[in-house]
Amino acid sequence: MSWGFIDRVLEKTESHLSAIYTWKEEDCAGHFPGNPVVPGIKLVEMASQTGALLWSKLSPETGKTGQFLSIENALFKKMVRPHETVAVKVSWQGEPLNPKIFSFRAESFFYGGPKDGEAVFSGVISLGKDSFEVNS
Repeated sequence: MSWGFIDRVLEKTESHLSAIYTWKEEDCAGHFPGNPVVPGIKLVEMASQTGALLWSKLSPETGKTGQFLSIENALFKKMVRPHETVAVKVSWQGEPLNPKIFSFRAESFFYGGPKDGEAVFSGVISLGKDSFEVNS
């Protein structure tokens, strides 16, 4: 099973990036049998991957990896099911403390619908051999 939760980048600027992903049956495996729901941690992961992609577009060094420092106020108001498309928009949250520490606000919503969730992420990006890449 893949943990890449970005199908396509919709928009990117210096201050924000928006991406979408259509959830698959296998993304919900075991959660819950007969009534599949996308686990919240995978929605958090989608938002964090979108934030990491924003950071990588503005700082193009290769081989970056990231680690969470914190996730604040993560809230999802609706269940997401297989075959539903979710969009995430991430925006810088304040000024970076230094080039390796970032903070961004993520807003999630069903593609074409109102905002259904939000969270503030802080993390550290460091040079390493593990990274992911999305065609945009």
